[in-house]
Amino acid sequence: MKRVEWIALALLAIVTLFTLSAVSPAAEQANPSGWATDALASWMNTALLGTPSPTPTARTFSTPTATPRATPKVSGRFAEQRLPTPIPTQEPTATASPTATPFPFDTRADLPRYIYVDQGAQHLYVFEQGVLLRDIPCSTGLPDPDKYTPAWAGAVGDYWGTFFAYDVYADEAWYLFKSAGSILVHGLPYVYQNGYKAYQDRDALGVRPASHGCIRIAPEDAAWLTQWNPKGVLMTVSDPYRDKWLGLMATATPASPRTE
Repeated sequence: MKRVEWIALALLAIVTLFTLSAVSPAAEQANPSGWATDALASWMNTALLGTPSPTPTARTFSTPTATPRATPKVSGRFAEQRLPTPIPTQEPTATASPTATPFPFDTRADLPRYIYVDQGAQHLYVFEQGVLLRDIPCSTGLPDPDKYTPAWAGAVGDYWGTFFAYDVYADEAWYLFKSAGSILVHGLPYVYQNGYKAYQDRDALGVRPASHGCIRIAPEDAAWLTQWNPKGVLMTVSDPYRDKWLGLMATATPASPRTE
């Protein structure tokens, strides 16, 4: 071929290429792998070489189906974590307020004021309208036949103040009743040492009987009781529990000589 014919042929190929590149999008989508390229190659083979190109085999394309992936699971410190299931909100349930521990005796809510002496526990309880006002550790009479504090109920008597008996002093005394001697409720016994009060048997308060029949309480509690003014208030003194204290004190070593 002449040079001019070659140039004409090249220009024709270029025009054809642009024409094929303008194919409709539908044709391009039907053969996304290069439909225009295959057509141009077929034409070039025919035009230049005189050899027909093999008819391209139609390709079929299937829409891929999405395959669900399993959630990966790991172990150890990075173990699978799942969002917590929401818990439905519930209205708070009202709960009953805690009630006071009931006493094993009648606190006499029918009375404006009341005093109970529990010789088993060695405590004196002061109540107002049945509500505990003050819990006072005490020490009652020894379980000996001539020293124990007998059970009793009655009104608190007169204020005796400070008295002297059994070689010791005691303050804030209130008269209760007559037994082998006068039974009082009062502060701890004491003697004077270098001008100061040396109280005796403080370690027995709330622990064990230690007196000759009176009901001992700490000096500060005795001062409080006097300020509260128990005169005329009903007081109950429980059973002395002599068998209990005789058994316990028979196996215990006395801490110190006992006075009033």
